[in-house]
Parts: sequence; structure tokens; C-alpha cells
Amino acid sequence: MLARSAFVLAIFFMLLCHALSVGAADADGARRIATLLPKDARWALVVTDLHGGGETALGNALDEPLVPGSVAKLFVTGAVLDRVARGERPEAFLPTGWAGKRKMGGREIRGGERLQRLLRDMNVHSRNRTAEALFLRLGERRFGGPPSREKGREALLEFLSGLGLDTSEVALVDGSGLARENLLPPRFVARYLAAIARKPWFERFRATLPRAGLEGTVKDIGHADWRFRVKSGRLDNAFALAGYGVAPAGREVAFAFIVNVPAGRRITDRRHSRGTVVRMIGRGVFR
Repeated sequence: MLARSAFVLAIFFMLLCHALSVGAADADGARRIATLLPKDARWALVVTDLHGGGETALGNALDEPLVPGSVAKLFVTGAVLDRVARGERPEAFLPTGWAGKRKMGGREIRGGERLQRLLRDMNVHSRNRTAEALFLRLGERRFGGPPSREKGREALLEFLSGLGLDTSEVALVDGSGLARENLLPPRFVARYLAAIARKPWFERFRATLPRAGLEGTVKDIGHADWRFRVKSGRLDNAFALAGYGVAPAGREVAFAFIVNVPAGRRITDRRHSRGTVVRMIGRGVFR
């Protein structure tokens, strides 16, 4: 009995020490990120383990609605793929010039592949016009014509609620992310990405995102890692980075990093704080 009690205590002590070390590592990571940001910044980084379900959350605005910038395009991407998975024809979302059968290199490209190319082009190069067209089309397909921003907003919120997410603190007024009236908590974004990872069309979603430091608008974030598929967002007083990556031991994660500063101030990323975040996740969450 004494030996068994000693064994249980030893296990408890080991778990306690591990929890303390992780907590210390998280605190060190938070301090490291904070040194790269303006002192009055509202920010949060949330990392979710896609297999174990654990969540690491740092920052002073975890559940505070923040301006996400072009990260809003991730919601449009998911909503379009979801409607196609439910039976909508891919051609219904293709703008003029992308509809109908086309050929490339002598090979016929059908609607589904063209839609995939359209979504990838939108996210890799952050095409605002494409995002707005899809936003309006989502509302029109769901509620009928004529298209409007209100219908697009309702279609997106319905999609997000259908994932089991609480949208009470979410405001989405466009599909591109250009509007500063778009507001959502960083934790919401990470949980959205984790919910998408359970969908049968997840790989199609992830494939639309550029590889960190290697493609499109994330080519200059300060650190390259092909295992990370991410979407950036940048406005004068906000920047964000969200997507998927790989932590040590091959653990796949979803993450969201959003930073806002007070209106009237301009924030830049000259010190590559987003590159720091990618490095920190890839090398071990904040150790």
C-alpha cells in the first residue's frame, strides 16, 4: 500500500512539475511576443492541438473582438466549400470568365477544379474583389436575389453557427476583411479553424492557403516553413496571421494571432513578430 501511494505521489509530482514548466514557458513566450509589439497593443495568440484538443492562449485580448483584416477571407472560403459539399454546383460560385468548361495545357478543367484555383488565388494573393463577389454570391444562393451585404453576412453567420461556434461576439460586414467594422475574438478564429479540420473537405480548404514565408502575401513574414499554411491580414492599425502548422513530434495545430492598436495609430511589422510566432510554434509552443 505504501509503495502504491508513493507511486501515485510521484506521478502527481511529475504532472505538477510539467504543468509548472509549461506555464513558465507560456509566460516566457507571452513576454517575448509582447516585446515585439507596441505597448498599447491589444493582442492574442491562440494555438489549438488538432489531435489532442489542448489549447494554449496568450495575450491581453483572448476573447475581445478585434479587427482581423483579410483573415476574414477564411470564413468565405469555408462557407463556399461547405455549400459545394452539400450539393451546390461549383460553377454557381464562379464569376464571369471562370464559368463553363476551360482547357489548360490541352487538359479540360471542370468546375470543381476551377473553383479550387479561384479560392487559392484569393487567399494566396488576398484578392479583395474575389472575396466580395463570393460573399455576395453566398447570400444570394442562400436567401435568393438580389444580392446584398446583409444576405452575405447572414449566410456567413449561419455557416459559422452550424459549426457549433458561438457567434454572439462576431461582427462580419464584408468578405474581404477591409472593413474595420469586422470584429471577432482571436479564440473564435482558432476554434473555427479547428472545426474546419474535422470536415471531409478540410484538405481542400488548407490547400487554398499559402505556405508561410514562401508564397503570396505571406512571403515576407520573416520566417519560411512549408509545413505552415496561413492567411495574413493587414490594415493600418491591425495585423493578423491564422492557419495551420506543425509543432514538435509532428503535432498538427491550428492557430490565430491578431494584433490591434488604437484607432489613429499605425502599426507595422518591421520586427517580424509574425515570423517569430511561426518559429515558436514550429520549435515547441513557446519554449
